[in-house]
Amino acid sequence: MKAILYILFSFSLFLCAPLSTRAENIPLIFSVEAFPGEEGVDIQLILYNNSSRDMDITFRTSQMFDYTIKNKAGNVMYRYSVGKSFLQAFQTIHISKGGTKVWKERWDYTKSGKRVRKGDYTIEAMLLGEDMSGFNTPFRAVASFTVPEENPSFRGVKVREVKGRYTVSGQARVSNGSFYYSVEDGHRTLVSETFLKVNKEAPHWTTFSIILPEMKKINGSLFLSLYERDAGDGKIIHPYLITIP
Repeated sequence: MKAILYILFSFSLFLCAPLSTRAENIPLIFSVEAFPGEEGVDIQLILYNNSSRDMDITFRTSQMFDYTIKNKAGNVMYRYSVGKSFLQAFQTIHISKGGTKVWKERWDYTKSGKRVRKGDYTIEAMLLGEDMSGFNTPFRAVASFTVPEENPSFRGVKVREVKGRYTVSGQARVSNGSFYYSVEDGHRTLVSETFLKVNKEAPHWTTFSIILPEMKKINGSLFLSLYERDAGDGKIIHPYLITIP
């Protein structure tokens, strides 16, 4: 009886301990982050070495992780490993103490070739490796994000950099066959509102290309905005924001 009471008391102390104290005892911390955009969500799977020594993590195949994306009802919309082939050989990664390993992925909001509905989604990630010194996984991590409503005026927008100059290409379905764009860095306007005429008017989709002038980034990213203006009151409609790393 005393033994049971001691175990329960010890467990209660663990639950009451600060999270930072508990984290100090976890040698590897696995997490997942989701950054939704207009036409896809950027995913980062992060493995942090929280120990006081360098660590080597081994994987039984070239598949180091897996993840699923589910809708609010719990239905699987996407699974990373489906349709992929992996090398059946051991792989090892080295993480210095205090260091991280980051895997970057992207999901384009589609299932069976069709865009999913707007709303809340959950990504459930799992690390498939094991520490060569005997610290076993898998680790699991969860993150939530929101799929936005599909933009009616712009799609398939891509940015390409060549020697500091950015080229933007995509498709537009815009009234009067025209739209506007601008660029800022969160503090300054680097490209003021610019009018662009395209080949076709809505309801037709047409391709467009923009060559941006040379811009100097002070810190962080650039933000490119594409948008229309309402023919009546001139307000911005259908804004489409792109982050340029």
